[in-house]
Amino acid sequence: MDYDRRYQDSKDGPLKKDLRDRISRFRTLGFTLAEIAEAIGFSGPFVSQLLNEKSPARVRSIHIPKILKALEEAEREEEQKAVPGQKPIAPAVDAPMSLQDHMNAIYALGYSVTVSKGRGH
Repeated sequence: MDYDRRYQDSKDGPLKKDLRDRISRFRTLGFTLAEIAEAIGFSGPFVSQLLNEKSPARVRSIHIPKILKALEEAEREEEQKAVPGQKPIAPAVDAPMSLQDHMNAIYALGYSVTVSKGRGH
């Protein structure tokens, strides 16, 4: 694959932030770096470096189709497992996860959540 600026900052460069965020969303669902790495064909430590905010690792552009295919497949699988009424995993946006997003991720892991209004500090 030739370099595609939708997914990388430069040819054989770091992944774009939105693609890194899509990969990071699986961490909030309880996936380990090793599990994410296995799905996209890299090692856990390398995935950790890919997701590094300050200095993300560079990726050869020929690996982008494999990463995208694995990511889309994992997103489809998680969507099928989704709790009724839960929003499916969608490509992450630049905004941080909302409280509801966190609760949905916890529900997807089989736990329940209770929220109460506390005293502000």
